Amino acid sequence: MRLLRQMVALTSFALRSIPSRLGASLVTVIGIMTVVAVLVSLLSMGEGAQQWETGQSRPDRAVVLSHGAPTAATSRLTHEQISVLSHEPGIKHDADGNPLVTTGFMVGVDVVTKANERGTLYLVGQTNHHVYPEIHVLAGHWPRPGLHELAVSKVAQRLDQGVEIGDHVRLRGSDWTIVGVFEDAKGVFEQVLFGDGETVLSAFGRDAYQQMTVMLDSPAAFARFKQAVRADPSLKVDVYTEAANRETTFKGLRGLLDFVSYFIGTVMAMGAVCAALSSLYASVDARGREIATLRALGFGAGPVLASILFEGMLLALGAAILGAVIAWLVFNGKVIRAEGLTFPLYVSAHLVLVSILWALVIGLVGGLLPAIRAARLPLAYAMQDT
Repeated sequence: MRLLRQMVALTSFALRSIPSRLGASLVTVIGIMTVVAVLVSLLSMGEGAQQWETGQSRPDRAVVLSHGAPTAATSRLTHEQISVLSHEPGIKHDADGNPLVTTGFMVGVDVVTKANERGTLYLVGQTNHHVYPEIHVLAGHWPRPGLHELAVSKVAQRLDQGVEIGDHVRLRGSDWTIVGVFEDAKGVFEQVLFGDGETVLSAFGRDAYQQMTVMLDSPAAFARFKQAVRADPSLKVDVYTEAANRETTFKGLRGLLDFVSYFIGTVMAMGAVCAALSSLYASVDARGREIATLRALGFGAGPVLASILFEGMLLALGAAILGAVIAWLVFNGKVIRAEGLTFPLYVSAHLVLVSILWALVIGLVGGLLPAIRAARLPLAYAMQDT
């Protein structure tokens, strides 16, 4: 209890002396605040990508890829395989008795953004968009079979040139007309152009799709569907839940975004540690006589050390909160593009907690050496301090 009272008293003295060394303290606060704001804004890309990729995944949808293919990019499903898969048990049927299944083929398309930069949209040939009830046609109509027609997402229409209804997109020597605009309820299709599946396959000279997505009777039907598929060795395909498939597909992007975020954050944190060192060394120098005298009066080295560390972490905590608030105000919800994908940034409570812990570590590391110095100040130092 005595040590705690000493630490509280020393910390109180330290905080009251901050106005006399306001400049050095502000350097620390601004440095850590900047680190936190940048770190949170960068990490919000990975957080936004994760929310975006899993936000509309449903437990009653399954994805089929060719055996051994980790993603759709390396998968190949023939029409024969698709015909057999469409009649497996567990698949939901529409009002007309047709199985709710869709097959997809995707290819990148170069576009020019409204900022006059090069961008990428993904042309997706789909055979049945009713498997995705979260997709809503806002204007025009869905591409019709056999015609060079495209539907564009509302987000892509806002970001890119030449994708208004009635505009033409040049693909493989032919003009494709934009005939519809859709909204994907913040799902993974906000950066695509949709076309009729068979028409897209024919235009690009392909004879097989990349993946198949099926709507199941219920989430519990997944096991029955997967077991039936695995029981037929001639199919040579793998079945995944939609969430698992999206996690595998986009984990590389999220890993890259997080690596860049933490790398840049670490480099900036080193600078913030130096600022904290400078500020807290200044605090020790300014309070040298006071600290040495208190040591002579019986205050232990432990409370002195703890009070300096607490001061550094308190400055870091305030800076972290300011940095997180700035990042949230400026970046949360802002739509960006990375690797040709379009998704919103998301500043979550988890990121705020990470940033606070990051800042506290900076304050702890930056305050350690000054705290040790303060704890070792002899009474003779106080006598010489002027």
